[in-house]
Amino acid sequence: MEKPVRLVLPKIENPVFIEGYPGIGLVGHIAANFLAKELNMKMIGYIESPFIPPMSLILEGKPNPPLRFYGKDNLIIAVADIYAPPTLVNEIAKEIISYLKETNAQKLISIGGMGIGFFKEQMEVWGIGANEEINRELESLGVKILQYGSIMGMSGKLLWEASKEKINGYVLLGETFGDRPDPRAAANVIEVIKKLTSIEISTEPLIKEAEMIEEQLRKMHEQMEMARKKAEKQYESIYL
Repeated sequence: MEKPVRLVLPKIENPVFIEGYPGIGLVGHIAANFLAKELNMKMIGYIESPFIPPMSLILEGKPNPPLRFYGKDNLIIAVADIYAPPTLVNEIAKEIISYLKETNAQKLISIGGMGIGFFKEQMEVWGIGANEEINRELESLGVKILQYGSIMGMSGKLLWEASKEKINGYVLLGETFGDRPDPRAAANVIEVIKKLTSIEISTEPLIKEAEMIEEQLRKMHEQMEMARKKAEKQYESIYL
């Protein structure tokens, strides 16, 4: 019986594998695409499955698969431009873990967001590892260790499969309000990844993008507040 998912990916020994599928605040998606772009990585593979929606993603005038891999040296980044259904996520995760076991992966780092529903001055990064040693490593880097809760989607499935196969798996979750794309949370997570790997890039472009979004939101809030006060005054004048 043919497998429901096939990884079209060259064999790269001892890879550092980073997964950034869409999720809360699009944190993983933003971070993974930013890393691939800033590191000048090339598309080296993709995922084939009859259960992937029939589509091509057009980037710089060229067709691309919605689930693809970027590579440079021994670094592999998994990017998705669609929300994969749970059954497909399970199968993709199993194939990725099988590939990483076969190639003796150094690290599997999965990126996501943690929706907290409010803003605070310093948004933090939470994490969890496939074993206690990784938890201690993350804690030494200032990452808050998740003690209770659940991790959904690709990150959660990869973490469980990695723990079963004794692969060094990390999940990093950037705190985010949760209802909009959050480049600042993506930047916070990337700063941790830089400490875990040999990646050297500046997250300044993401911070500037975040400031632009935050300024737009601030203006929208001011306009809504002005409209609310105006409506209140009109309402009061009717009964004076």
